[in-house]
Amino acid sequence: MKKRIILIVPLLMGTIYYAQIGINTSNPQAAFHIDGAKDNANSGVPTATQQGNDAVITSAGNLGIATISPTEKLDIASGNARIRGINTNIGVGGTDRVVVADATGILKTINFNAYGLFHARLTGSQSLAANTLTTLLFSTPLSTSPYYNYNTTTGTLTFNQPGNYIVTLQASFSDCAAGTQLVLGIRPIPDAAYLGRGSHYTGAATAGTIGELMNYTTLIVVPAAGYQVRLTAASNAASTVLATETGATGSGNVTNVTIQKI
Repeated sequence: MKKRIILIVPLLMGTIYYAQIGINTSNPQAAFHIDGAKDNANSGVPTATQQGNDAVITSAGNLGIATISPTEKLDIASGNARIRGINTNIGVGGTDRVVVADATGILKTINFNAYGLFHARLTGSQSLAANTLTTLLFSTPLSTSPYYNYNTTTGTLTFNQPGNYIVTLQASFSDCAAGTQLVLGIRPIPDAAYLGRGSHYTGAATAGTIGELMNYTTLIVVPAAGYQVRLTAASNAASTVLATETGATGSGNVTNVTIQKI
């Protein structure tokens, strides 16, 4: 009797240890496999359509929904995920992170506060010669992200990802004669026609540390990573672009650029 027990127990243990459990299927493909519609064949790998109603848990502990080969702890082949009570759990701005999906659908977190924004101020006041296009030179960006690289020496802005970008330029022009045409623009590198430009005429002569303030906002479409532009200013008469204005109401930055990927 002792010999029979010794022989039977290992056999049973081996059967339980290596078994795969199937519900609605006699052909389980993972440690635990549910065939929701009971439409899988008795042999072979289920088709993509058949897997669409399946759920599995693999020996690695991965849960697959609509796939029998999950590569993540939760892998949903198709369909949407829903958390019904999510609106009762409010996030904390500045601390919590935004959840995004990469190109393969894997969820990741990013620090949204610094991810898509580029902002820089003019290095110093710049002189403009009459009828001459001048590249504005901005200081090291106060805010940037992996979307951008900026060369403070050449004024070249490089986009590291294609897409749509909102660009806002603000500048203050001084030392202008009345009626001077002022232009802010965005030009591609190598140079070609403006991607966007805005113009303004001075109503009266300006001089000193207070200038003619001009704002211009446009959308540009970046076709590919590595695309380069420069931010420019021009006038039909000699003038100055002020980095900082100083007047009766105080001093502060006036010429800057802000870019946001949308």
